Amino acid sequence: MASAFPKLPGFVPTQEIDKPNFRKVSSTKQEQNREINHLANKEYPVPRKQPIQIPPQSGMFNPDYMSTTHAMHLPKNANNDSEELYQPSWVKMDRHVLRFSGYFKEAVVESALENYRIRKITIFYYLEDHSLSITEPKQENSGVPQGAFLKRQKVLRADDSKTFILPEDFRINRDVIIFGKTIRLFDCDQYTREFYELQGIPQEPSFVPQSDSFETKTMTKFIPQKDTVMKDYLEHKLGGGKVTSQKQFLENDRKVLKFYVFSDIEYILHYYLADDTIEIKEINSANSGRVPFPMMLRRQKLPRKFSLNQPGQTYAEDFIRPQDIQYGQPLIIYNRKFLINGCDQFTRQYYFEKFNVDFPLGGQEEYVQQERSNIIIPPHNGIGDEQDSLGYIYRLQPKPPKKDFFKWVDNQVNLRFLAMFNTTKPEDKDRVFVITFFLNDDSLLVYEPTVRNSGIPDGKFLEKRKYKNVNNNNEFFTPGDLIVGNEVQINGWRFQLLDCDEFTKKWYSENFK
Repeated sequence: MASAFPKLPGFVPTQEIDKPNFRKVSSTKQEQNREINHLANKEYPVPRKQPIQIPPQSGMFNPDYMSTTHAMHLPKNANNDSEELYQPSWVKMDRHVLRFSGYFKEAVVESALENYRIRKITIFYYLEDHSLSITEPKQENSGVPQGAFLKRQKVLRADDSKTFILPEDFRINRDVIIFGKTIRLFDCDQYTREFYELQGIPQEPSFVPQSDSFETKTMTKFIPQKDTVMKDYLEHKLGGGKVTSQKQFLENDRKVLKFYVFSDIEYILHYYLADDTIEIKEINSANSGRVPFPMMLRRQKLPRKFSLNQPGQTYAEDFIRPQDIQYGQPLIIYNRKFLINGCDQFTRQYYFEKFNVDFPLGGQEEYVQQERSNIIIPPHNGIGDEQDSLGYIYRLQPKPPKKDFFKWVDNQVNLRFLAMFNTTKPEDKDRVFVITFFLNDDSLLVYEPTVRNSGIPDGKFLEKRKYKNVNNNNEFFTPGDLIVGNEVQINGWRFQLLDCDEFTKKWYSENFK
């Protein structure tokens, strides 16, 4: 191998240490070396030939381009035997590869888990030039670099014969030494077996190599048992979770069984068929002397047995079902007895159709609040929004009025009109205004543009809010009330609508025909 180092003692890493001189090699010696390097490789009969590969014709700029191979330049009446007769060995043995599976034992120091590691490898032997390569399959968390173990090259035998390893050196259940590592072969592929049978030296049967502690303990995956009850509890606690059976939910959504039960007072028990959950409500009445708690038991699945166990150790599927609720029988809910006194009409029909049981009606109904007397709503004084003022009439602690969210999002459109005062006063008859109508909340805004040397302050004339149309039974203004050419009265001011912008004209032509 040529070296770029200077031919000086100590600078050439490949030189022989005991070499006394560095004379030039004679031409006769060079011819001998040249003949050794160019000796033809040994040829072997192969089980089957490799198919001729035609290079792909795509990816070239010229559409008439044709890639050429050695097989495309053969004579038309050429014989295959004559073709193989003059083929070199590297053409005959091209793409003929023997594949073996082997392993070697490697010591592991300073580890409490293992003393040695069985490393499995795959050996590829290329008949083209008698070279070989070794790869090692990658293992998860192995702790050693794996993949390409030995790049493709010729390997000398370990018996100091200065000859390369040949196919005869690979035998199943025997060792082969490659660069000081003793590798035991335990398997090969089908093509390799056919190759050796054709040579008259068939391979031995394959066997399973021994396993090490890393493979038995680390590589064997432990499949833990999932605690479905705890998982479902945590999902519902975080606001998630799902119904076990979607079919049950879709068929029984908003179907609720109603029972009248008695413990110390009257209660109402609701059984939700969509997810088999139960809730218990108190029956509150006016002046009962009891604190009006809305719920005796919040909505949940009710187990048949109640016990305080470790997390996950509960009766996962042992919940109360509709067939467990019977008339006249006590229902034990968390060690408290509830006597079933009756049900409503829907529950009675459900039991008759489902279980052929005639469940009696009865029980105390919920307290229905009496209707309020007619409230006289005073007229709006014009201060603030009327919807906000009505909140003080219906509730002692008013709530802000709710807006139509979808209308707010879908109608982000403003209609603009040009208007003037409809008056005979000389100082006001020339004043011009811009009236903007907001479709998302039906509010109005009146703005007066700047007019130089008019002596009248410009800016907002009427603030943005909803105004009533006195000419339409004091209803709030709508787009139908704002027609160009008409007169409108807003908050006591009379405006004559003169014109509108192009977008407003287009909007009216599409929505008012």
